[in-house]
Amino acid sequence: MKKLTWILASLVAAVGTGCHSSDPVKAPSSGRAYELFVVAPAELWEGAAGDTVRAIFSQEVERINQPEPLFDLLSVPPANFQKTVSRHRNILILRTGAQYERSDMTAAYDVYSAPQLQVTVTSPSADSMAAFLHTYGRELEQFYEIVERNRFVAQARKHRDPEIGALIREKFGFEMSIPTNYRVRLDTTDFLWVSYELPLASVGFLIYTYPADSTVTDATTGWLVAARNGAVRQVPGPSKGSYMSTSTIIPPDRKLLTVEGRQWTQLRGFWDVKGDFMGGPFINYTTYDGATGRMVAIDGYVYSPSPNNQVPMRNYIRQVEAIFRTVRIPE
Repeated sequence: MKKLTWILASLVAAVGTGCHSSDPVKAPSSGRAYELFVVAPAELWEGAAGDTVRAIFSQEVERINQPEPLFDLLSVPPANFQKTVSRHRNILILRTGAQYERSDMTAAYDVYSAPQLQVTVTSPSADSMAAFLHTYGRELEQFYEIVERNRFVAQARKHRDPEIGALIREKFGFEMSIPTNYRVRLDTTDFLWVSYELPLASVGFLIYTYPADSTVTDATTGWLVAARNGAVRQVPGPSKGSYMSTSTIIPPDRKLLTVEGRQWTQLRGFWDVKGDFMGGPFINYTTYDGATGRMVAIDGYVYSPSPNNQVPMRNYIRQVEAIFRTVRIPE
C-alpha cells in the first residue's frame, strides 16, 4: 500500500504542476473535454468494477443548475482499442489476471497522441478490482479533472489577449490570462467586466477590489456576499433597472484553498438578476493583497438559458476555474 500511496502522490504532483505538455511529434489527441474512454473486457465493464467506474465518473457536477456528469463515459473491449480510440485524450484501462499480485494503478502521458492521459488499473480478480476502485476511485477521477484543468490553463495562456492582460496588470497589479475570444464589457473604478458571448451561452469574469475590513480566513460568507453584491450590481440586466445579484434561494458554499502559495476563499453558488428572469452558477475567489491593503475578488459566471440541457454548463464552469488558475499576484 505504501507503493500505491507514493504513486497517487506522484501523480497529483505531476499533473498539478502541468509538466506534461503536448508533444509536437505525436498526433493530436481526439475527443472532447471531460470525455473518458474506458477499455475493459465485457465481464469487467458489465460487472461490479464497471458499476463502480460509472458511479464515480457519473456523479453530478456540483453547484450548476442542471444535472450533468463529472465525465462523459465511453467504453470499448480491448480488441477494439485501435488507432482511433487509442488517440483519445483520456483513457482508462482495466485489466485483471493471476499475473498481478495485488491491485495497482499506473499513469502514462502522451502514449499514442498528445495531450493524453492513460491510466491502467490492474488487479488479480474482478472482485478485488471493484474493491480497489471503490477505495481509490475518487482520487482517480480527480487525476483526470486536474489534467483537463491544466489543458484549459495551457490553452488560456497560449491564446491570451495581450490588451486585456495589460489592462488587468495596469488596473489591478497582477497577471491573468484572459483568452482572445473575451471582450471588455465594463471598466470602472476598481471594477472590470469581461465576457465571451456565444449564441446560446455567456461566460464572464468580474474583477474588483475593495477595502480589507477582514482577512480571508476571518471573512464570513455573508460579508463576502455583501461585497460581491455591491460590485456585481454594476452588471446590467436585460430590462431597465435590472442588475446582477447573488441568489438567496440556495446559499453559496464557502471554503478556503491555497493556490501557488496564496490563500483564497472560494464561494460557489448561483447568481440571478434583480428585476428580471436570468441566472446561473458563479465561482468567486477572494484574497487579501498585502501590497495594496485591499481585497481582490475574481468572479466567474456562466449563463446558459437553453432548454432541456442542450448547452452543457460543465465545461464552461470548468473553464472559469481554469482561467482563475492563471492569476499571479505579486507578494
